[in-house]
Amino acid sequence: MSNDREKIIERIKKLMAVAEDRGATEHEAAAAALAAQRLIVQYDVEQWEIHAVTEEPIEEVYTNHAPRRWRWHLARVIAPAFRCKYLETTKRAWHKTKWQNDHLITFYGYKTDATAAAMTFNTLYKIGNRLARRHSNGADCGTYNAYVSGFVAGIESELVKQTEALMIVVPPKVNERYEAEYSDLKCADTTLKLGCGWDAQNAEMQGYQDGKEAVRSHRFEEPETEYVTDAPALMGA
Repeated sequence: MSNDREKIIERIKKLMAVAEDRGATEHEAAAAALAAQRLIVQYDVEQWEIHAVTEEPIEEVYTNHAPRRWRWHLARVIAPAFRCKYLETTKRAWHKTKWQNDHLITFYGYKTDATAAAMTFNTLYKIGNRLARRHSNGADCGTYNAYVSGFVAGIESELVKQTEALMIVVPPKVNERYEAEYSDLKCADTTLKLGCGWDAQNAEMQGYQDGKEAVRSHRFEEPETEYVTDAPALMGA
């Protein structure tokens, strides 16, 4: 192995260590995972070069609970950028005073890929939800959905460029296993009811710019102190 490649491998390992460090913030972990994944694909790094195994297992990695319907749209653009497929797992969980269903987007792929995808999803969902609530506060109905629609479109515009430039594809074995295990999954209703007034139009444009910047910066800098706990999903939200 050349010295240059050894440096690349070492850089990837350090980034992955940050992503897996429990002392790192969720934003730091997601940014490190995104950077590591980009290097893995750019330099065609094999899993055995990073881990002491011949091949990583193909696994399901769950995200945090994401009640808003736009979770499907976000998962759709994140999964291929991390060489994954996706689905949803519903689990019963106790929330303060009652049991309810948790909606967990599930990324399916090689462990490193799926873990990185889940961490990136968690961070971008939290940021998008927080900013959408801010823009829709006191605004016309549908403004929240308009913002997140733009936010996902902005993320997609950046990830698609990276995916095409680096020729990222879902590994054949992941595709084969996914089709064998989940070919009978039913399609979910992912429709978002968008507003049509000025509030919604402005929110969608701002969401698009914020989504692009979230991927371009790789920093995910939204302050944790501004986080607003997600409200239960509304019909069509």
